[in-house]
Amino acid sequence: MKDLVVFLKENGISFEENVDGKRLCSFRVGGCVKIVAKPQSSLQVKALLDYLDASGMKNKVLGRGSDTVISDEGFDGALVLLTELKGIKVDGDMLSAGAGESLASVASFACSQCLAGLEFAHGIPGSVGGAVYMNAGAYGGEISDVIVSCECYDRRSKSIVVLDKFDLGLSYRHSVLQDKGELVVLSVLFKLSNGEKTEIRERMDEYKSKRLASQPLEYPSAGSAFKRPQGHFAAKLIDDAGLKGYTVGGAQVSEKHAGFIINRGGATADDIKDLVSYIQMTVKEKFDVSLEPEIEFLE
Repeated sequence: MKDLVVFLKENGISFEENVDGKRLCSFRVGGCVKIVAKPQSSLQVKALLDYLDASGMKNKVLGRGSDTVISDEGFDGALVLLTELKGIKVDGDMLSAGAGESLASVASFACSQCLAGLEFAHGIPGSVGGAVYMNAGAYGGEISDVIVSCECYDRRSKSIVVLDKFDLGLSYRHSVLQDKGELVVLSVLFKLSNGEKTEIRERMDEYKSKRLASQPLEYPSAGSAFKRPQGHFAAKLIDDAGLKGYTVGGAQVSEKHAGFIINRGGATADDIKDLVSYIQMTVKEKFDVSLEPEIEFLE
């Protein structure tokens, strides 16, 4: 770790040591993370990832941690946060955004420029890069509807590459980025459509009202805990299994929306992991349906 600290200082890369994992994920759980680095440019990302790959040091790249649970034992390595890869630009109906921008901020900026197409994304937690990684979506819209291309750093070839939407292999809550861990999102280009600002804002407000009415936004969570299984809805299966309100430690299946697991207070990473496993087991036993988590557990 001392050599990494020296490298980060020499290259002007912002970092913190011994960071409380609760600060780094939306569930507000997790132990100590040895090093958290925040590169501010594509060149810094390349330099840092090249260094980590050459050193063999344990590492993980994250956006805003909205679907991540850090182990209670912490992470004995380097977390590379892309939250400082900022910047939003508009050229006609094309909008480009840094991977670290929050999806909500980009949706609001698009609205301010009278550009429609990202209204569905306004209430989705997480970063632009993370949204592409999982092809995030809500209310009938998803990233695959509006993305043109994605600039990535390829850790294998050590080069910056541009993938178009077809290269990304986008499907329901999936992209090839999940299969190819060597690809790290740097920026994204969207194609939107011209619209009336008032109408765009009204749609965003409508979706916000629906979220407030149906989702437990007052508690830490990762949003929807499970992907939608083919032919079913995860929340209905969980509810029909009698699990709404089921609790493991401080983690609970939301009484408001069975598709959410929430931290009611004092939850641990193990509580969440055990609750996910129990839900999967129960739904499989009752309905012979396998639930796939959207949550990633970082050990």
